[in-house]
Amino acid sequence: MQQDDRPVLVLGGTGFLGRRLVAALKTAGHRVRCLVRDPSRAPEGVAIVAGDMLDPVAVAAATEGTRAVYFCVHTLSKQVSDGDFMDIEQAGLRNVLDAAHRHGVRRMLYVTAIGTAPDAGSSWGRGRARTERMLFDSGLDVTVLRPGMIVGLGGDGFGMVARGARSAVTVLLASRTQRFRTVWVDDLASALVEVLDEPRSYGRHFDVGSDDVLTIGEMMDSAADHLGRRHPIRIHLPRRVIAGVAPLIERVAGMPRGAVAGFVGPGADADMIGDTTEIRRLLPRAPRGYREAMVSSLSGPGSSE
Repeated sequence: MQQDDRPVLVLGGTGFLGRRLVAALKTAGHRVRCLVRDPSRAPEGVAIVAGDMLDPVAVAAATEGTRAVYFCVHTLSKQVSDGDFMDIEQAGLRNVLDAAHRHGVRRMLYVTAIGTAPDAGSSWGRGRARTERMLFDSGLDVTVLRPGMIVGLGGDGFGMVARGARSAVTVLLASRTQRFRTVWVDDLASALVEVLDEPRSYGRHFDVGSDDVLTIGEMMDSAADHLGRRHPIRIHLPRRVIAGVAPLIERVAGMPRGAVAGFVGPGADADMIGDTTEIRRLLPRAPRGYREAMVSSLSGPGSSE
């Protein structure tokens, strides 16, 4: 069958996952378009539409003539709009859905995280579940991938691991016992490309990750071993302390409301393991394990940061 040569739109193409996704799409022979606030930060070799997902005119221009939309926006980072981080994300998605319906674009792929559920212990997990439901109720061909801890330089979670591995003493928000399924960022990007034209993925969500399930401490010690450093002394701050000052942290950092509080409130220390059985039925090749992903990440460009 001849491949549809219309471009694929990536929202969040300048971000941690988005850049890897763009590269994977190009390698697979897809044309790529990105909606970006700052065109100077756009990946090379892609069509660019300048604008923000909260601008319906810009979103409509970016969506017109495309065959699919990937939504990889990280709404926990600094935003141009005030508001709760999930309100920002849902407002952007409503613009995307409206534009998709207007221009006849049926395919939508969205990235959340393991632990997303209507009854999740954390407000973050419940908020993302509401967003997923909005997508599934849209009538479009939607697929949601829920990765575990994404391993790769530029990611917030693994960035904490890498910094801690290089430190004598490190302060952590995660509990000592909380466990995370890990997935290398390049394997996640590949999975997103592989399900693009897979009808069996329509209307479904999938937990994604390797077979490795580790605590932050175990990840950090493994990284320190690779770097030839001593295991750091880890100080775990009580979540209730961080939750109390979360609004101040969000204001000082220019982050949306709830960006910190949602990760440290009640239920936020639940294990993030999920079940990868269903995605393995579609994509039998298992993602690489934590150590291989960690070594590749710490040996790549910018790994000394």
